[in-house]
Amino acid sequence: MLHDEGVIHQDYHSGNIFNAGNKGASAITGDFGISKSAIETSDDDNEVYGIIPYVAPEVFQGQKYTKSSDIYSFSMIMWELMTGRRPFWDRSHDTELIIEICDGLRPPIVTNAPEGYIELMQKCWHSDPNERQSASDVLKEFNYPNNLGRYDGYNNQTKIISSPDIGPVTTNNPGAIYKSRPLSTMIKSANFTRSLRLKSLVFDKRKFNNNLIENNNNNKDKIHKRLKYCEEQNDDYLTQELEFDINCNTNSNKSEDNDYITSELNFDI
Repeated sequence: MLHDEGVIHQDYHSGNIFNAGNKGASAITGDFGISKSAIETSDDDNEVYGIIPYVAPEVFQGQKYTKSSDIYSFSMIMWELMTGRRPFWDRSHDTELIIEICDGLRPPIVTNAPEGYIELMQKCWHSDPNERQSASDVLKEFNYPNNLGRYDGYNNQTKIISSPDIGPVTTNNPGAIYKSRPLSTMIKSANFTRSLRLKSLVFDKRKFNNNLIENNNNNKDKIHKRLKYCEEQNDDYLTQELEFDINCNTNSNKSEDNDYITSELNFDI
């Protein structure tokens, strides 16, 4: 395999894969124009060439190409083989797409595709290069006998063919460019825009937190003032003098004068 020989392709996409047999039973990788050794530490040409959907997010963010970057490109080829469509065929391949890929955007999953195939593809396009499969691991996944059933799509062939999520499309988005080209200028613009957005998000978050703290403090002050007011009100006692006329002659047969006794009572209210 290419990686076993210590070579990184750096521009791996379906356009660089060719049929090697008359019946298309095997394929070979070509176009090694910008390939390099995996142990090279210097990079005289800082220009990034490629097709945006196939370029790994860490390359967009300024990291050097690695074997894991090729594996990410392979995951896009896997998606293309699964759906019969090129990744992000319905999107303009511009700075906005670069930003979204760096933020984790990936092509949509075809839900009725073979489960094991999808799992392997997702491992290969993981945002963290260290979490991706190696080329040897990918080969083992396909060749391991216990995985044949998981990657075999024959059982679901009818369902896949009838799915609206797969099959060639008549027209791509006019801004979808599937030809390798210099990308460094677009990448710099995308990183600058993304950086501004991240700073804006951090500023908005801090502003929200500050407002939340301020509102909480204001609410605490209001509650404290209400409690203090209630305490002051409860400390005051009002004394009101009330006068009641009480008839002490409960039995008219026992009293001749029918006199009334007036009693003055004080109540603290």
